[in-house]
Amino acid sequence: MTDETGAPPIPEEVPPHAPEPVPSHGPEAVPRHLPETVPQHLAEAEPPASVADLASFDAEAAERQAEAALASGGEELPHHDLLGFYDRLRSRVLDTVERRAGRLPEDVVIALLLAPDIFILLVRLVMDKDVPRRARWLIGGAIAYWISPIDLLPELFLGPIGYLDDLVVAVAVLSQVFTGDLEPYARKHWTGRQDLHVVLHDISAAARTLLGPAVHDRLKRLLARQGIALDDSRSPKGGGEPPA
Repeated sequence: MTDETGAPPIPEEVPPHAPEPVPSHGPEAVPRHLPETVPQHLAEAEPPASVADLASFDAEAAERQAEAALASGGEELPHHDLLGFYDRLRSRVLDTVERRAGRLPEDVVIALLLAPDIFILLVRLVMDKDVPRRARWLIGGAIAYWISPIDLLPELFLGPIGYLDDLVVAVAVLSQVFTGDLEPYARKHWTGRQDLHVVLHDISAAARTLLGPAVHDRLKRLLARQGIALDDSRSPKGGGEPPA
């Protein structure tokens, strides 16, 4: 049977182009097959939608973009509101730690709470014209990596958890450039409560645990291609107390 147009009737019980039902997840659900880019201990603390979005994440393209930012020396930084970024970073970190208390591992919480202090140190150093040009170039690259929303742990999907790889990059750069005669510049601009050497040492030592083996190894190779060493072979010595 057809209507006046000659088209067959559409059964009432089946709507045209009916969308397939989307399975729902409970608040604690985590997809069974996580992408390599998401460490299990971080994925379990993330909203399922964020983790599911990563299924289409192009890790190879993200790595190329991240490496380009690191190699740029921060040439585009004047176009960014770095102090405004710091304020947002600090607010987002504090909000994340408060909302996900008990779901994030303690070492992740400690690292996240240190992230704003490390970021503002980078900003102050890159703005200090007394800091040697080569050091400022490397620091500028670390800032460019940090503010990029797409990198090895993309905050575009993961939120503040995605700042962990940015933090490790910053620590690797700071550990490399501020030795000997350059150390006074870092101490001059450091406002964190803990000793800077201890912070750099402990974040480096915890990098593999914080990022997970896959992301850690990929990031270590990326840094090495830029002549930056990630010294993560030592044990933490700071005692692990989070800053206030």
